[in-house]
Amino acid sequence: MTTVTAPANVKTRWTAAKYLSISTPDDGNLYEVLDGELIMAAALNLRHQDIAGNIFELVKSFVRSKKLGKVYFAPVDVVLGDDLVEPDVVFVSNPRKNIMAKERITGAPDLLVEVLSLSTSTRDLRYKWDLYARSGVTEYWVVNPEAETVEVLTLVDGAYRRHVLAEKDGSLTSKVLEGFSAPAADVFAE
Repeated sequence: MTTVTAPANVKTRWTAAKYLSISTPDDGNLYEVLDGELIMAAALNLRHQDIAGNIFELVKSFVRSKKLGKVYFAPVDVVLGDDLVEPDVVFVSNPRKNIMAKERITGAPDLLVEVLSLSTSTRDLRYKWDLYARSGVTEYWVVNPEAETVEVLTLVDGAYRRHVLAEKDGSLTSKVLEGFSAPAADVFAE
């Protein structure tokens, strides 16, 4: 009888279910599962954290005042099929609260926010853009700290269309958060 072993260079194909079934690494790092790969996220810089925190505060304040649902700040696991992502800010409306569990969100939130960084911008602008659209995420905000812009994308017929490009001196609005408006400068305030 011949024993066959996989070549050493064969990669393991990861899924969210596989990752969640093992004990999660307790090394202080964030991991995502994207397109079958387990990816360790680089440490976030302070500017990134300031911007993501500002967005969280603006959205949370609005959502809380209108009692619209729940807002979460990274790290929060969001499972979309076989992929697991760690968006910077997540909003789940009350009608969709069934996708929330104690440990994670399983299914498409109403709104996801990604703050671009050198290590994540390619994934955020390519794979995640497509993943979020395929999964039915109604609104996707792409925040560019270098250009100081927030691009608000809304899902129309399965593809994202620009709702607004908020530059630093402009105003940030949302279709998902009806009535929400904030100066884009507030996103980039230090």
